[in-house]
Amino acid sequence: MDKITSLRINEELWRKAKILAAIRGTTLKSIIEELLAREIEAEEILKEETSISEEEINLLIRRRIEGKHPFTIVSDKNAVDLVKEGRGY
Repeated sequence: MDKITSLRINEELWRKAKILAAIRGTTLKSIIEELLAREIEAEEILKEETSISEEEINLLIRRRIEGKHPFTIVSDKNAVDLVKEGRGY
């Protein structure tokens, strides 16, 4: 069952979204639903895969405030190589 609702959206963004829907041969409703589903799925995955405590998060924040790097890559490879390998998360 669909929920009927109303939203206030930037006029230019709405216009571009309608054009995008027409180009893709779909509806604006379908695009919005797909984007919302992706955002929700990403958030759920993030929650599942993140096992960092509040204490660790606060430590990283304090280090950033102090002008220090919040973490250091300990590897013979550079960050670009690690990301290419899928380990740069």
